[in-house]
Amino acid sequence: MDDKAAYYSSHNKLPFINKDGQDNLEQSKVLVIGSGGLGCPCLLALAGAGIGLIGIADFDTVAISNLHRQPLYHYNDAGKLKTGVAAERLQQYNPYINIQIHNVWVDESNVLKLLSEYDVIADCTDNFSTRYLINDACVNLNKPLVYGAIHQGEGHVTVLNYNNSPTLRCLFPKDENESIASCTETGAYNITTSIIGNMMANEVIKILLQHPNVMAGKLFQLDVFTGSSVSIRYNTDETSRGKSLARFEKENRSSEISPAALAEKIKQKNIILIDVRETAEHTVYNIGGNNIPLSVLLQINNLPFTADDEIIVYCQKGNRSIQAVAYLKAKGFENAVSLLGGIDLYCQLSSTHF
Repeated sequence: MDDKAAYYSSHNKLPFINKDGQDNLEQSKVLVIGSGGLGCPCLLALAGAGIGLIGIADFDTVAISNLHRQPLYHYNDAGKLKTGVAAERLQQYNPYINIQIHNVWVDESNVLKLLSEYDVIADCTDNFSTRYLINDACVNLNKPLVYGAIHQGEGHVTVLNYNNSPTLRCLFPKDENESIASCTETGAYNITTSIIGNMMANEVIKILLQHPNVMAGKLFQLDVFTGSSVSIRYNTDETSRGKSLARFEKENRSSEISPAALAEKIKQKNIILIDVRETAEHTVYNIGGNNIPLSVLLQINNLPFTADDEIIVYCQKGNRSIQAVAYLKAKGFENAVSLLGGIDLYCQLSSTHF
């Protein structure tokens, strides 16, 4: 038995994988978006399973605070790009697979091209605007999407858009609001991230093997402290699917601007920049422009702009600004756009990308 056969020998003995299934995994291409708390265990499991091509999409660098729950990285990796470190470690773990890195922030300008190269997508991000973007792209490309999320000792997993199964918008029709905090703010229990990340990899493998028990249309919820779990069925909503499909129609693709694009626009100094957060938020920190809180903006009938003005609106995470842009467009200001991810993402990227 050669080394490669020995590497996969245990899987080859399993009736639900065997040699044919292992060959299928080796021919498969999987994209993992986010290589953090969920992404690391998911990537490790997929690499060990022998996925032929694993794509890693992330823009972030390793921080000391990541290490307790992100086992691909070591203490001396602090400050390095996660994609590069992860690719090196995974290649050492399994030399019989290929790794492709995408050191990018996933946004509307690149998501369709990025996802089109892969068979299955795993969403391991920690940003709700990005989660809806990935979902909508998968619906447009007809790609199955494995979705996982955690909050301290709780986690959930589901599979979206698999053989026309429900999508994220069917499960959560209303976009998450800015009150939902990220793991950076609330903390992340490494046991929870490990379990959910591995469960996500399990769903990826089940999809690729066409296993009959893929968790499509079923949300699995786990409490790691009590050991209790529950599965909730949910159904397809055609209105929600239609919203996803419409997102990438030509006339709807100009509602957001990426942080990198805004950085270039600011240099040109020919834009109108508006912060729609509350005055107290603006005072603490801002990236310039006029402060017009959303509640105030929505009450102004005669706005002091022209139809030709290029208006860029921002808030903390990108949700209030989307509402503001919808209002401005309804008033005839077609050149209004929202900053994707808000100033949180802008500041996060600005230190390393522009």
